[in-house]
Amino acid sequence: MTEPLLRCATQRDIEGIANLLSSVFLYDGIPIVQTAEEIEEEFVAPHCTIEHDVMVVECEGSLAGVAYTYFLPSETKEERCYIFGGVLPQFRGRGFGSMLMDWATKHAEDLLNSTGRTLPKFIRADVSQQNESAARLFAKMGMRAVRYEEDLIRSLENIPEIRVPSEYTITTWDMARNEEARTVKNLAFDDHWGSTPTSSEMWLQLTQGSTARIGHSFFALNQKNEIVGLLLTHRFESDDELLGMKIGWIDKLATLAEHRKQSIGKNLLRHALSSYLSDGLTHAALTVDTQNPTGAYGLYESIGFSFFRGKVTFELFTAQTI
Repeated sequence: MTEPLLRCATQRDIEGIANLLSSVFLYDGIPIVQTAEEIEEEFVAPHCTIEHDVMVVECEGSLAGVAYTYFLPSETKEERCYIFGGVLPQFRGRGFGSMLMDWATKHAEDLLNSTGRTLPKFIRADVSQQNESAARLFAKMGMRAVRYEEDLIRSLENIPEIRVPSEYTITTWDMARNEEARTVKNLAFDDHWGSTPTSSEMWLQLTQGSTARIGHSFFALNQKNEIVGLLLTHRFESDDELLGMKIGWIDKLATLAEHRKQSIGKNLLRHALSSYLSDGLTHAALTVDTQNPTGAYGLYESIGFSFFRGKVTFELFTAQTI
């Protein structure tokens, strides 16, 4: 039996990493097809580069596992570094996950300490609720479960009628106002757990990446033509055959705090569902923090969304060491 090789990833590994993650997600109860194009977009500065922030384990001539860090520096609230990755099922139980996590947590600490800021700093990792082996590994590394998220889904049969309130209008996303939309998102999410302001670079990736669907995304405008709410859609066609569904994913739904309780979120959702249906999609889905303080979970249930699958966020607080 050959010894495992822990090494930095290279551009040549992109396709292999995408295939590995697809297999890992399927086995762990989150069936998606991770494409090479999506991975390349993930491994882009400043948050993650394949040259410095991605590590793989090679065994028996093929990739057995991968880990990568995604660093989110911030000047407010907190700084976070996420760890993503996984080990193929046939290679589990051989210490590969520990090897990758040892590297990833040390690298995450170095990234967090590199800013020199005295904000709270956290290493976080998300895992499917079904992945008990990863949960045990995270606990062994000193991480604790701190948050639970659920993917909710609804069929596009019998979608609610669109309502047109007099106080504001719903319009299709206008890229000319993209920076204004980023500001609205940051303000709306300021009271959300684990959220810090989205940078211009990350916002461009979210709104112009290969999975973004601006034609199915919307603004809510008040009578002064100001953006007071938004809904950003992503689409993952590569998952259609595996899931047997064509899903429009609501990636961001945000309403400014002073404009909540006016059905803005509900009407943004209605427009999105109608838009998805007209394009031949079969379902809509989104991710929600089960402890969201705005009552989002109840809103989604009222529109007909129900549980699809869940994940757990593990966290490690790391003190600044500079």
